[in-house]
Amino acid sequence: MSMVDVLPASDVPPGTMVRVEVEGQPICLANVNGTFQAVHDTCTHGMASLTAGWLDAEMDRVECPRHGAYFRLSDGAALTPPAAASLPVFPVEVRDGRVLIDPVPNIPHPFDTPP
Repeated sequence: MSMVDVLPASDVPPGTMVRVEVEGQPICLANVNGTFQAVHDTCTHGMASLTAGWLDAEMDRVECPRHGAYFRLSDGAALTPPAAASLPVFPVEVRDGRVLIDPVPNIPHPFDTPP
């Protein structure tokens, strides 16, 4: 696992999210009540940026701004239609006040995989 230093943890207060890029991949980095979660920033249904959507930290989910699909941040699961495919999840660590993200997700993004 090759972790990439992306930003200070203080840049993402609890209950907020930001878009970062790690090795060319758009990532939605969220601070869910003090726990950092990182998922691919592109909705698996409508290709919208999830960071432009809404974070519900209490429910551990993000809502896509285009069609309202919800995704669970901890495991990337698509929770509501119209999204059906899960989001790739990126391992995250906080070391010395810095957020580090592994650029290799648990699964590939559906739009990155040939049919």
